[in-house]
Amino acid sequence: MKHGKLLLGGLLVVWLFAVVAFYYVAHKPFTAANLLAVGRALAGLGGATLVVALGTGVGVRLLQGLTVARADRLILAAAVGLGVLSLVGLGLGLAGLLCPWVLWALTLAGLLATSGPLWRALAAAWADFAWRPQGRFEGFLAVYCGIMLVLALLWALAPPTAWDGLVYHLTGPKLYLETGRVSHPLDLPYLGFPQLAGMIFTWGMGLAGERAAAPVHWFYGALAAFSLVVVGRRWLEGAVGWLAAAVLLSVHSVVVLAGQPYVDLTLLLYATLAFWALGHFLWSGPQAQRWLVLSGALAGLALSTKYTALALPPALALALLISRIRNLRSAIRDAFLLGFIALVVWSPWLLKNLAFTGNPTYPFFFEGVYLDSYRAAWYDRPGTGLAYTEPWRLLVAPWDATLWSIDGAALEGFPSYGATIGPLLLALLPFLPFVWRRLSLGQRRWLRAALVFCGVLYAFWLWGVARSALLIQTRLLFPAFGLLALLGSAAAEGLWRLPRHPVNLGWLVRAVTIAVLALSLVSTFLFTIQERPLRVLLGFEGEEDFLSRQLGWYRAAVDTINQELPPDAVVLFLWEPRSYHCEPECLPDALLDRWLHTTQRLYARETAAGPDGAAAAIADAWRAEGITHVLFYQAGYEAVLTGGFDPITPEDAAALEALQRDELEVVHNFGDVYILYRLREP
Repeated sequence: MKHGKLLLGGLLVVWLFAVVAFYYVAHKPFTAANLLAVGRALAGLGGATLVVALGTGVGVRLLQGLTVARADRLILAAAVGLGVLSLVGLGLGLAGLLCPWVLWALTLAGLLATSGPLWRALAAAWADFAWRPQGRFEGFLAVYCGIMLVLALLWALAPPTAWDGLVYHLTGPKLYLETGRVSHPLDLPYLGFPQLAGMIFTWGMGLAGERAAAPVHWFYGALAAFSLVVVGRRWLEGAVGWLAAAVLLSVHSVVVLAGQPYVDLTLLLYATLAFWALGHFLWSGPQAQRWLVLSGALAGLALSTKYTALALPPALALALLISRIRNLRSAIRDAFLLGFIALVVWSPWLLKNLAFTGNPTYPFFFEGVYLDSYRAAWYDRPGTGLAYTEPWRLLVAPWDATLWSIDGAALEGFPSYGATIGPLLLALLPFLPFVWRRLSLGQRRWLRAALVFCGVLYAFWLWGVARSALLIQTRLLFPAFGLLALLGSAAAEGLWRLPRHPVNLGWLVRAVTIAVLALSLVSTFLFTIQERPLRVLLGFEGEEDFLSRQLGWYRAAVDTINQELPPDAVVLFLWEPRSYHCEPECLPDALLDRWLHTTQRLYARETAAGPDGAAAAIADAWRAEGITHVLFYQAGYEAVLTGGFDPITPEDAAALEALQRDELEVVHNFGDVYILYRLREP
């Protein structure tokens, strides 16, 4: 009887597994495409996580002698350690060792060496109550920040489509990994930009492919928000930190950039932390000198990220001088030391440029490889800014940049600042003078220095806006956004210290802020639903279909180049700077100046022959350079003509028409948007 029950039980178990197994044979819960898509996304996230963990572990080791609160240590360790990791990547690239197996070996060895301190630092930061939300309002802000970061992460894990990413943020790392070394192998001036973030992208891509780059930038954005939470709690108290993080993430362009392989949030973080460290130097007492060194090092890492950080050392120095005005001689000495440290940390990138291009600040200030005086002036465009066109708009630049600027678009009749930043930064800041006397002495002291710091960054940005139309970009002011969010949030929370009659301004401003945050959340959510990154992440849309949907005819043109042209083809781009997806040798039109630069060089000696002679001379020069094909972005060229900003003369246009007619043969026409030509034999 007993054996019979065992047999029956065994048969029932077999029956259970058979029914379930055969059911899912016919009713598959997911397909291989779903698994592959999710695997690609997780691989990218995993590669970025390994790089971030390694950098943070290195930073924990380096800062172990610094007395600092637990959450603060983790933030600073991540920022400093990733900067060091970038320099290690540069060293590997200069030695010709920038290849996946070396990166994997160093990553695993580094994680083994730093895992103990890293886990202890993570546990300590988790136990630190400084970042924990307190009360319903902070809880709401924390949930808001979490959702916005998750939405940004969806984009970060998707196949890269962002413009500058395809122009140079990913193109540089791709070229470095192909050759195993850092170099400047083609006419792409942006490779001369400081590449702290680019080398971290390279490290992540060496471990897990292109999907690892954008999550690294997302991490910098998340760390910037987290740093505002902690800074607000330490220096300004109450809900200021969480509110500042929410205000920062209410900036639509910040959330969009967090999902792209860009560097702007990296710079925002280093600028915020450099001022944070300076505050410790000014008012923390013990170990003050170490904080000055750290502030200078963080400023150097900011300079190693983007040239627009040039205003950072002067901003820090002026904040230091004003805060120590009663001991001016000592303050001047400290300011020079801070600047010197920043220069030392920045110097490897200057030396790299000097070696490869002959210009330490390539492509600015001096000539260098691929760059002559004509191209330098073209890229700078002095005399085209608002000071020369609509000078009165300089007085209302914050108003225009807030109300009339749209990310990726322009409103007729207004300058396009190229970003959507939301209303809170502009709306909250004017309340600060209103509550100033209600704040504590320590808060006023910290906020005064922050105002000086942001004022210098704003003046530098406004000077650029006044000088050149190419600098009319809100994104170039992002280094100040972290502290501007803290200033506005301190003002909003300070209103609660005012009398509540006849009007409770604290309640009113908080209600409006919550409404703006809710609308920002809805807008970002709807944008994500509309663009559907989740479909490609889950495998319901193929990667090629996603790229075609996002990139349009450009993707079709590049696919044709990759599939139909011979491997030894050399494709010259006109009015198209994106070459990342190209498999043959593609020469991007990085500054959109290739045609005018070419005609400027040739018209002087071909004037007598007219456009036909110029076209023939240009074709001969291209053949001598080994060029076999030309990809002409016709829609881009027509947009440039319509805009009237670039000085394309009738002679330039006539020479282009003669070249197309006499020297080029159409291979493919992509909806009259792109035309792929073959350069005819002489």
